[in-house]
Amino acid sequence: MNSVIGSSGRSAFLAALILILIAGPAAAVSVPLDLSGVRPGPISVARAEESVTISWPDETGRVWSATFSLNPAQPLITSIGSGADAVVRGARPFYQGETGKRRGGWYAFFDDPTTHPDGTRHVQSTLQLRGATARSVGERVEIVFDGVRMGSFDGGFVYTFYPGSRLIQQEAVLTTYDPDVAYYYDAGLEMAAAPDRTAGNNMRTDVAFYDTDGALRRITSNGLQAERVPVQARYRTLAMKTAGGSVAVLPAPHQYFFPRDFTSNLGYVWHRAWRGRVALGIRQLRDENWQYYPWMNAPPGRPQRMSVFFLLSPAPPDAALADVLRYTNGDRFRALDGYKTLSTHWHLADTVQAMANGAGWTPPFKPVLKAMGVDASMIMDFHGDGHPGDLTDLRLDELHAYFGALRAQSDSEFLLMPAEEANVHLGGHWTLVFPKPVYWFMDRPNNGAFVSTHPKYGTVYSVADAKEMLDLVRREGGSMYQTHPRTKGSTGFPDRILTTDYFRDASYLGAGWKALPSDLSSPRLGDRAFDLVDELNNQGLRKRLIGEVDVFQFDHTHELYAHMNINYVKLDRLPSFDRWGDALAPLAKGEFFTTTGEVLLPEVDLRSSSAAEIVANVRVQWTFPLRFGEVVWGDGRTTHREVIHGAFVNPFWRP
Repeated sequence: MNSVIGSSGRSAFLAALILILIAGPAAAVSVPLDLSGVRPGPISVARAEESVTISWPDETGRVWSATFSLNPAQPLITSIGSGADAVVRGARPFYQGETGKRRGGWYAFFDDPTTHPDGTRHVQSTLQLRGATARSVGERVEIVFDGVRMGSFDGGFVYTFYPGSRLIQQEAVLTTYDPDVAYYYDAGLEMAAAPDRTAGNNMRTDVAFYDTDGALRRITSNGLQAERVPVQARYRTLAMKTAGGSVAVLPAPHQYFFPRDFTSNLGYVWHRAWRGRVALGIRQLRDENWQYYPWMNAPPGRPQRMSVFFLLSPAPPDAALADVLRYTNGDRFRALDGYKTLSTHWHLADTVQAMANGAGWTPPFKPVLKAMGVDASMIMDFHGDGHPGDLTDLRLDELHAYFGALRAQSDSEFLLMPAEEANVHLGGHWTLVFPKPVYWFMDRPNNGAFVSTHPKYGTVYSVADAKEMLDLVRREGGSMYQTHPRTKGSTGFPDRILTTDYFRDASYLGAGWKALPSDLSSPRLGDRAFDLVDELNNQGLRKRLIGEVDVFQFDHTHELYAHMNINYVKLDRLPSFDRWGDALAPLAKGEFFTTTGEVLLPEVDLRSSSAAEIVANVRVQWTFPLRFGEVVWGDGRTTHREVIHGAFVNPFWRP
């Protein structure tokens, strides 16, 4: 069929077509927003036609506002600020990562997804905004933006705001349904920075960070690098100047780092300035010349919370960095009246180096631990160094040198205690520590006896089996615990030795706790060890968890704090080296608590509890706002939990 449109008809048709092209999409621009979960409180949420604004007070009462676009065609973050000049404008969240396959189950540490026959996959996040939901959690507010995909993961971006704080948490909450997924992720924020743009599409963007020597560095990014610029920064943070102040980036200091044997600072923060836009963020590395990189676990159907924090400031970058350091006490374990800090499980090859370098040598780890507020440490030499299995005087000479080397580095404010990850006779990997120097062989020399007398070292034990091992421990007042239970060299342990005399003995204190493996679907660190101790206690085995670090040599340039935990043991003063057993006694009696440093428990009193009721009187201190508190108990069959939400919303709480 032929048709003819006249000039006036053609104009009307074109006008109608233009109106359809312009007006058609506009009718469906804004995505749905659900505010039904928002309650009245210190944080308000208000909707406009194409945006939603969250307003909250900081620690001074100053009001900040974050405006998000509900138009999928626009940057997700319109602005964040507290005055006429926003600190953040026209911003988009940045996420990328790599996925691979796990081997050996979720607890396996001896794994490297890069060597899997199926290879690995680089993944980048995309946002096709479908809707938004805001809700109150106690006094904080979370807002979720649905429509994120990253490889086999999908879910949404979540922003959390805390009253009394300029700290904002950004998360990609993503789920995969593929089996055996291991992954790591990089995260950040890319934002408009038109004032930084200079002639030739170059940039002038001010960035500040602390270098690995702890010196404050200020640099200007000129925009000649399109790529992200990694920085080996102390404290895992850097800050960038913006039109309205500055913004600093930081990870969750312990949760973000999957376990490694070595704590080298690989450059975990980054920045970029490029043609009118700037970005900053955090990153991981797939490997670095070692055989074990277990990455993070992503069990099917369990949402992973891939977090990064931003701290906003109306002041220059230096001030933002100073504010960030408060959240980790400057990577220092804070002194607490009535307690001393005790770290365990260090493979530092100290003895063989002291023997080689002479009496005047100071090991590189000593000033690092002292600066971090570590009062005492349980060293575990002869783990890949020395000759622990030797059955001659060489073994005894090395033990003697061990005691001497730690004595030389101990003083009234710093104590090093000799222990060994003995790993013989009892099953799996386990620690043995005595309250005094003890000379022993890990096996029986030919024609040897369990107990003998050495002309130089006196009593020497030669241990042939588990029975003699327990006998030695009892005679000399030693203590034992299972290191990294159910993983690494303790895979299957202590489960396989629960009925043995030595495990049931009071000298076998329990097991080590460490945030291993990494699984961001859990709000807890170290579920592997928590599950174990809950099961043991329900079986009537009164065992404890002792925080352990389990890393190798390091110096002041390393990223140690992110891999650390510490035991606060009840001691009024630090004992001398000759009485180091006094520092071990609180572990055996359960007079200690373990922490990564941001949460302290100076008082926990359960004495008012009964068979019918758990009554916990607790004094808590923290820096980061806490997601929840939890009381856990067992009845001999089942583990029970009482989770307390909403009571820990403000940062820096010290009652």
